[in-house]
Amino acid sequence: MMHKDIHRWIEKIREYNHLLHLVSDVMTDDLEEHVSNTMKLLEYINEPAIADLGSGSGLPAIPYKIMYPESSLTMIERSQKKCTFLRHIIDTLKLENIELIEEDPLACGENRLFDAMMSRAFSPLKNLEKVLEKTTRPCSRLYYLSTGRENLLHIRSFSHIGHHEYQFKKYTMNLDIYEITSRQQGSS
Repeated sequence: MMHKDIHRWIEKIREYNHLLHLVSDVMTDDLEEHVSNTMKLLEYINEPAIADLGSGSGLPAIPYKIMYPESSLTMIERSQKKCTFLRHIIDTLKLENIELIEEDPLACGENRLFDAMMSRAFSPLKNLEKVLEKTTRPCSRLYYLSTGRENLLHIRSFSHIGHHEYQFKKYTMNLDIYEITSRQQGSS
């Protein structure tokens, strides 16, 4: 059974989705199932502090925070409308120890370095490597959630260190874990 705050968050997504385009219409129909499935993979992540790149509707950040309330969470989202929604969710659910950064992750700068990051279907994917080079420390981990066939990310300075997947009725969900192995010379 899902936590009551997960249900409240899903209700808010449905309430505001027509205005903010938080999730696809197809995903809206099966949102409870999709969130429940995502949470099964989130069980493989338990970081004391983690950042979510491209937080959007709050998936996976909000379920993660509810699962691990002691963790420190930073959400990074460039859309002002989605940040307004995320602030509303944080206030509504009275979530603590969350920072919301309202800017393009490429603009975060190297003064914001994280030991662990997660993302679900980061877009545009071609920018993910640049973002990670700017925002991670050596030995940082990336937890990347995706649906469909396993499709490993090819990021020069990261090594693939783990994979978990679940086959659900309509799709396969993957969690791939990467660790930074080197810093590119001259990256900024």
